[in-house]
Amino acid sequence: MMTNTLIPPKLGDLIAQERDLGPVRHLDDLQARLQRRSMIARQLQQWEEALRQVQRQARTLPPLPPLKVIHWARAVRAMPNLVFLEVDTTGLQEDAEIVRVSVLNIHEETLLDCLVTPSQPLSRQMVTITGISNSEIQSSGILFDQALDRLRQVVHGAYVLSYNLEFDTGKLKEAAYRHHLDEVTIIGDDLMERAMSYLHLTSYPKLESLCQQMGHPLPPQPHQTALDRARGQIDVLNAMADVTFASP
Repeated sequence: MMTNTLIPPKLGDLIAQERDLGPVRHLDDLQARLQRRSMIARQLQQWEEALRQVQRQARTLPPLPPLKVIHWARAVRAMPNLVFLEVDTTGLQEDAEIVRVSVLNIHEETLLDCLVTPSQPLSRQMVTITGISNSEIQSSGILFDQALDRLRQVVHGAYVLSYNLEFDTGKLKEAAYRHHLDEVTIIGDDLMERAMSYLHLTSYPKLESLCQQMGHPLPPQPHQTALDRARGQIDVLNAMADVTFASP
């Protein structure tokens, strides 16, 4: 008897009959068997097509977040020395200057937030992107070496998360080199790369897009500041740790 319960009953019965008939006895018997095997072939074809359809449906199921990333998010969130870094610059070019450095903890408490005076006023575009006005820099801006010293104190012994950590650390390193200062040591991880793994993305997502997707939109520019983006980072980490971050 056929024991594979995955085979449709009618098809299984036809195969079982053919297997149990023994040698062909006469022409009519042969013709009956040929007809039965033709039916088996047609049903196999139908079954294989149905299986292919199920396989196609299974392949289009939405991806699930990796447990490895969720465990990472939970472990990092529980770290008492966890902080979130945001760095604003005058642009993306190598000689871009630091204009703001902000650090928050997991409770959204501000540990550092200082404006840095650049060599030239911010362009209208950078005022819109950073949410910083030139008048604010004029009244509250400090020198880069002072900002770097404050940052060094805040991140000493801390585990730093940043959205595109490579960019932030790179700009800090470039600025320190131009000012003949020792670069600040930052130990941490890139939240953007972790979010990409969680959501199975192959291109760099904007933090603003992820926050919108989570239902925690950032303020629109030019009212969006580094502090808002740091809070957005916290929201992203919490969403991954609590598995409330739906795939796009």
